[in-house]
Amino acid sequence: MLQHASQRIDHLAIIVHPENLDTYIEKFSKLLGVTFDDVIRAEDAGVAAALSWDSGLEIVAPLRKEGRYWERLERFGEGCTVLVFGVDDIDEAAARANAMGIETREWRFSPSFPWLKRFTLFRETKVEAFPPEFVMGLTFSEIVPRTAEDPADTPCELVDPML
Repeated sequence: MLQHASQRIDHLAIIVHPENLDTYIEKFSKLLGVTFDDVIRAEDAGVAAALSWDSGLEIVAPLRKEGRYWERLERFGEGCTVLVFGVDDIDEAAARANAMGIETREWRFSPSFPWLKRFTLFRETKVEAFPPEFVMGLTFSEIVPRTAEDPADTPCELVDPML
């Protein structure tokens, strides 16, 4: 059952070569006994992603041999790429990082992403806390799963979504 991650790891993103995406989905599924419910192609972001919400795993692969996902994969190879840490108030967490001199940038999500129907609020902010040599990035998240009491037709709250 999906739960709001508060002051704990929300999920871990793993980057793989595009030709290996299906292999890793199958391997993680069988090895860990998890299901990847949502597989998307986000052309605007340049990535394919498989999401296992209950296990906290996300497997991503670049769609093209260019851009930040491809560059990261070429530089460091396959493996863990982003640790997404759940917070209660993403604006407060970003302000705390900014006060430390750490830059943050909020991700923009298309309202058309099918997995957003699972949530009432979905926000993520990239945190530039570590140098590229650290290999794995950090992102804050404020992701609130929809409950049985939430009206099904209520859209997920996005901050300045991509249109």
